[in-house]
Amino acid sequence: MDRERIERIVENKYSLLLFFLVSLLIVSIVSVRNFMVYSLVVSFLSLAVYAIMLSILKAHRFLFTAYIACASMALLFHYLAVFVLNSMPLGITAMIVYIVMIGIIIIFMIRRIFSEKLVTGDTIKGGISMYILIANWWQLVYYFVWVLDPGAFSFTTGGAHQADFLYYSITTMTSVGFGDILPRSYPARVFSMLQAVVGQLYPAVFVARLVGLHIAGRVHHK
Repeated sequence: MDRERIERIVENKYSLLLFFLVSLLIVSIVSVRNFMVYSLVVSFLSLAVYAIMLSILKAHRFLFTAYIACASMALLFHYLAVFVLNSMPLGITAMIVYIVMIGIIIIFMIRRIFSEKLVTGDTIKGGISMYILIANWWQLVYYFVWVLDPGAFSFTTGGAHQADFLYYSITTMTSVGFGDILPRSYPARVFSMLQAVVGQLYPAVFVARLVGLHIAGRVHHK
């Protein structure tokens, strides 16, 4: 019975990824007022998400271990810089490494999803997962911009928290833009504009791909 469950999980790989990503969003919202809890739980869930993606990509064991180790070290250095050493250069370096690593794996994941030959519920969940993950990646970019320049964004609610940039990222990507967080610096405006474009193009291209695969499948079965 356990073996059957494991095989089912492997077959529904994107479903498992989506579950952890949704869990990550919920935890980010619930634990926003406790930065220590937020940091620890979000870091754990993030590493779980990246491990699942590497498994989906069927990365070599050495590459898998190296990637998880580098991601863990980047997170560790970031939190050491924030909570212990109060070192901005160390924190900025760790954030750059983390952003680059996540960006690379997102690119490979999108290529993997768009190369799928069949339209299944799991494939659709994979596309949704990438949409959420792209929003998470932009959150890190905005947070990085804000760390370098605290005046890059203005907040009508007063102080800023890392989770606020997730909110800003999602509202920008979906073109909602409530206006309670505004980009002020030139880099912040450029990144916001780029994300808005990505937020419109990605669903359009993904849906077009699904429709194309569906039509091709129906023609093949005739």
